[in-house]
Amino acid sequence: MPSTAPTPGAASFATRRPTSTRAPAGCGVRRTIRSGRAPWTGSGPRPTMWPTGPARRSANPSNGSKRPPTSCRTPDGRMMIPLLDQLVRLEENAAPVVGKRTSALLEWDAVTAQVAAFCRNDRAAERIANRVPKSSPPLRSLRNELADQMRVLDDRDAADLPLCLVGSVAELLERPGPMRLDGPDLICVAAAAEDLDVLRDFLTAHRSEAPVWGDAAVAMTSLGQVAGALRRALDPDGRIADSASSRLAALRRQVDSREREVRREVGAAMEKARRAGWTTAEEVTLRGDRFCIPLRSGDSRRLPGIVHDRSTTGATLFVEPAGVVSRANALVETRLEISAEEARILLELNRAVETAAPALRCGLQLVLLADEVRAGLRWSRAVGGRRARLDAAGRLRISGGRHPLLMEALGEGQGDAAATLRAGRKRVVPLDLELDPRQRALVISGPNAGGKSVALKTVGVFCLLTWSGWDVPARDDTILPEMDRVLADLGDEQSIRQGLSSFSSHLKHLARFLEDAGDHTLVLCDEIGSGTDPQEGTALAMGVLEKLVDRGARVLASTHFGLLKAAVHDHPQMVNAAMDYDEQDLQPLFSLRVGDPGTSHAFDIAARMGLPADLLVQARARAGTERVQVEKLLADLDRRARDLIRTQHDLEQERAVHASRNRELEKRLADIEKERREILKATRKDAEELARQGRRAIEQAVRDIRSSGADKSVVRTARDRIAGLGPEAADPEGAGARPPRLVVGQRVRIPHLNLIGTVMEVRSGKVVALAENLRLNLDVASVMPLEGEQDTGATRDPGAAGGWAWHDESPAVAPEIDLRGQRGEEAWELLDRLIDRAIPTGMEIVNVIHGFGTGRLRDFIYERLQRDARVASVSEAGPGQGGGGVAVVRLKIR
Repeated sequence: MPSTAPTPGAASFATRRPTSTRAPAGCGVRRTIRSGRAPWTGSGPRPTMWPTGPARRSANPSNGSKRPPTSCRTPDGRMMIPLLDQLVRLEENAAPVVGKRTSALLEWDAVTAQVAAFCRNDRAAERIANRVPKSSPPLRSLRNELADQMRVLDDRDAADLPLCLVGSVAELLERPGPMRLDGPDLICVAAAAEDLDVLRDFLTAHRSEAPVWGDAAVAMTSLGQVAGALRRALDPDGRIADSASSRLAALRRQVDSREREVRREVGAAMEKARRAGWTTAEEVTLRGDRFCIPLRSGDSRRLPGIVHDRSTTGATLFVEPAGVVSRANALVETRLEISAEEARILLELNRAVETAAPALRCGLQLVLLADEVRAGLRWSRAVGGRRARLDAAGRLRISGGRHPLLMEALGEGQGDAAATLRAGRKRVVPLDLELDPRQRALVISGPNAGGKSVALKTVGVFCLLTWSGWDVPARDDTILPEMDRVLADLGDEQSIRQGLSSFSSHLKHLARFLEDAGDHTLVLCDEIGSGTDPQEGTALAMGVLEKLVDRGARVLASTHFGLLKAAVHDHPQMVNAAMDYDEQDLQPLFSLRVGDPGTSHAFDIAARMGLPADLLVQARARAGTERVQVEKLLADLDRRARDLIRTQHDLEQERAVHASRNRELEKRLADIEKERREILKATRKDAEELARQGRRAIEQAVRDIRSSGADKSVVRTARDRIAGLGPEAADPEGAGARPPRLVVGQRVRIPHLNLIGTVMEVRSGKVVALAENLRLNLDVASVMPLEGEQDTGATRDPGAAGGWAWHDESPAVAPEIDLRGQRGEEAWELLDRLIDRAIPTGMEIVNVIHGFGTGRLRDFIYERLQRDARVASVSEAGPGQGGGGVAVVRLKIR
């Protein structure tokens, strides 16, 4: 597994990614590019002709003397891969959507850090972290297209998409001057070249699903030739292989032979010295590539030779026997020839890499682009992101939006870290907001810490995410205005050095907004006009809002000023919005409601924060009776609006339940009718076959009678019997059955639906019956009068052809019961009777419609059912069957 390091600020959303210090997959050498070179374990000097130590230049990516980026361009200045060239040109020609200050206020760096955490390469993560949203529709369209096609590749072959680590190889290729890579460096380049060819083949193979990526792969230069040359010339550890050249192989064989000869002669001389008592050493010693015998200093003159070294104590001298000097010299000369040959080979390999360097660099750039795009997709998957649509007319609709930083803070998302943070935390309340193009300004009011600033930041961040080519954490129907600039004034920015108070700083930014805002500008302003007298602040705030609206900007602001809320209410292009507040628990609900102003609930929040009650009484009195009444009126309107929304939601849920039930019954009716017709068709076919067989038998009998000379009257009688076997004899529907006589208002049983209904209309063999609030169009023959109702004469002999008879004397049991509007005990009494009637009939499942409402009826029913010995289980219905408004009760049928 690659070494990993956490990315700050994104622990909730991604696994940790590998650092750039490891060589690419398949490199064969784990080495840190910045800390030196791999250890050399072979004999002789390290196989390199390049300087070592301080003379070797660091490959730190932060220094400014890398190879120029044009080194991966064609002579006419274009990138070798057209896709990369297109992206670079679009980036260069696009204007940024935000400046540094607005970006900081919206905490854009923290958002991009979340996305960057999903990158495999540090360089891709750095590019994402530094991404500036650009207002270029072609750039956004291209990024969206790349993301859509990458999603297909990532979903299909998530584990097979070959994205190598490019950091170390990119640093090697960025060194200034001529290419001077040693063996381990070249092995890393070979591995990267092989990985790039794998990526090229992968994208080419999936060109039909991802044509943009496939076209980029086709434009990539194959690097198999340079990778093959490097692999043939180098061992996996970077040592130059014998196969690099025939001369090198011959020289190495010659070195081995001469070294054995020298060792043999030195060993013989050492054995002689040991027998003479001049040395006690067991092995020959190397000193400066010369084979020496360690002799006591007093005996060194006894053995002719050259002294190469002595011990630190001076008691031992290291002597090369004179008889091997010439052979040792030849050995050293051969080694020098090997070094020269290895240097020549390295030079040729570096030239090959330098020739392929532009293709390598472009390939690595494509890897980084793919890494960036895939990181955006995986971040989107973690936060439940969807593609937002941009509207040129300026429509704004956020559906179920959640701020990604708030999700991280509350542990929402995917992964173990998110689950850990989620335990015991509140969940993010989704933001729902909709403005049509005519509403140019939205002013949000409500309690402190109620979510006003978060709502403003969410809109701003969503615009930046969309212009960056990323999804937003919201539902599919989210629409954002097509803005080319975002301006924000959020928080307190007083400056002692500049002599600016909070109010002065606020006005300074508003003045700049008035200069810069235009038709496609989004302005976000927190606590507009605050920091001064409320009346003067209201007048200034309204003037700024009107000016911005006149310039065509879209404005989202927050306020606590009551006069400003009233002025906004009277303006045709402005609208109020309120952050909801729970009057009973005295807690903000963090949900936004457009159309009504909110109240600050300052006294309630002060009480919750522990201020003395007598102080609050005095404060309310000082605030004035009229103001308190207005606040109370607003709070009452707020409560009624929330009740109305809740009631509307319940009605919509109930309507969905009934619609689902209607569709289910209609489908059941259609299936039953189809089955009935198939049965009748099969029965008619069987009856006709029986009739044909009967006619053939009788005809044969007639022939027999004639041949026997029987009377003609007998023959005529037989033919009459045959004529009686017409089609009506084979028709079970018309055979002897008399349909029941029905009248309007009569109660009937519908056996095939197991329902009881009332006759509403009777006409030409059809009956309209009302059952379970449903109007059913049925054949008269498919219903039965209830016992005790008007005699219909429909009872038939069960043995008659095509006849029917109802043998179940118990009243029919409906498969569901509607308890909405009932109180607890009344509802249970009805449900208890239904269960008593259902069990004897063998009915295993009963649906109980309790609706949504406050949830009290649901809790009461669930509590009773879970304690009932007749009930096996109780659960919510599926989404298409009523969801949480319907309980599915499974009975114990013995």
